[in-house]
Amino acid sequence: MSKSWTPDELAAASSAMKAAGHMSYEEFHAAPVLRLEHRGRDSLDRPVYECDGRLYVDVDPRRSRPADICTKQSNAFDGEPSAPIPDNVIVEFVPERDTWPF
Repeated sequence: MSKSWTPDELAAASSAMKAAGHMSYEEFHAAPVLRLEHRGRDSLDRPVYECDGRLYVDVDPRRSRPADICTKQSNAFDGEPSAPIPDNVIVEFVPERDTWPF
């Protein structure tokens, strides 16, 4: 059963999250979410995703590493990685992150 937080409890938890180097509750809820839908792998075997018609690539899809998401140059499926997404963006993989097995 979940608990409803009082405003004071929420503020304390938010401060503790921020002090530990994480986003605060307020920052987390204000952060943009990028919902990446898997579209396959490019010619270099990197997973390609799409969100709102824009293509993205995980340039380091090793299972042991965090995702490193960039846009695709000219929005081309086999295009080179272009601009990295901003650090404050929350990434949601649909159905899940596609990784290499190592």
